[in-house]
Amino acid sequence: MEAQKRLAFYDISDVRAKSAKTFDGRTYSLKGGIAVDNGTGDIKRVADIYYDVRSVMDQSHTIVAKRRKREEELTEVIQKSS
Repeated sequence: MEAQKRLAFYDISDVRAKSAKTFDGRTYSLKGGIAVDNGTGDIKRVADIYYDVRSVMDQSHTIVAKRRKREEELTEVIQKSS
């Protein structure tokens, strides 16, 4: 089995990542190193929410990174081509 690549908070800030969902159900729009809460409009740094992030999605709502449990590392999802 191939090892998955770990994503650090600065990797989330790349161009592909457009939104992130946390374990408590909040969704954030990502704009560079800034995360904007879609529900309340609160602005936080991506580094501040990194350990709460469950999944990261791109503009087409495809999951590009995820973790199943809070204790696990955030890893890149390898998309299978059909």
